[in-house]
Amino acid sequence: MTAKRVVITGAGGFLARHVAERFRRDGWRTIGMGRSGPDDVAELYDSFQLSDLSDADRIATLLDEFRPDLIIHLAAPASVPESMRRPLADYEQHVLPTARLLEAMRLEGRGARMLLVSSAAVYGEPSKLPVREDAPLAPISPYGFHKLQQELLCDEYHEIFALPVVKARVFSTFGPGQRRLAVWDLACRALAGDASILGTGEEVRDYLYAADVAGALSTVTERAAFDGEAINIASGTGTTIAELASRICAIAGCTAPPRFTGERVVRLPVAWVADIAWLRSLGWSQEWSLDDALRNTIEWIRRDV
Repeated sequence: MTAKRVVITGAGGFLARHVAERFRRDGWRTIGMGRSGPDDVAELYDSFQLSDLSDADRIATLLDEFRPDLIIHLAAPASVPESMRRPLADYEQHVLPTARLLEAMRLEGRGARMLLVSSAAVYGEPSKLPVREDAPLAPISPYGFHKLQQELLCDEYHEIFALPVVKARVFSTFGPGQRRLAVWDLACRALAGDASILGTGEEVRDYLYAADVAGALSTVTERAAFDGEAINIASGTGTTIAELASRICAIAGCTAPPRFTGERVVRLPVAWVADIAWLRSLGWSQEWSLDDALRNTIEWIRRDV
């Protein structure tokens, strides 16, 4: 039996590595497409193509060569603060590659399915928790607006050209390989004996370990309709940053209690918790507890950083 083929864009990125590992384990032939050197990701991909998604015709040629069953689109910036500093660059790196990839799929015409990895940032500051997929879309940062524009492009190509697409709205994720955001920052500080933390500690996030995100994307691939739907990818459980910091300090052996600056981080919501009823209805279940996932991540930081 011929193995199914998946093209993963942004192939050298943090989450792409976890996704590639999961899909290889599930028996897929993995094809990476990105700007990383091939040697950096050789163990994760059966094939790798250096590409910045700058030419729709070239992408169509590559798709014709690889003939994927699925494209997981992960190539995009991943920083709200950086999107505030350089909104045009964030737009160019989010929206234009997505448009070219969808156009290449239309030109190539073999019927590959598209899984867009989007973000909870499209919801902005939700008025009701947990957030359902039909909640109003009201981004509060350039990053969130550009994620929404990616989704709208998928809607356009699905509605007008009948491309099979699904949009996976990932909430907060972490794990080995991620060298930014709260878990990384808190863990590095805790290991150094520094308990100072930006924010109030009252902010709430819905954390899901990267391996579980990859598992959720696998479930979506196998069981979603690819009819333009959006599906939340999260644990469904809210955790305050104060609780997260306490757990990390305990695992890292930091004896000093967390100290918060009291300053609110601009253009980030106070609270995000996902309604994951749709994801669960597809048969997905979480494999990693928060503490085990934090422990594994902190062990990676101790060992490799």
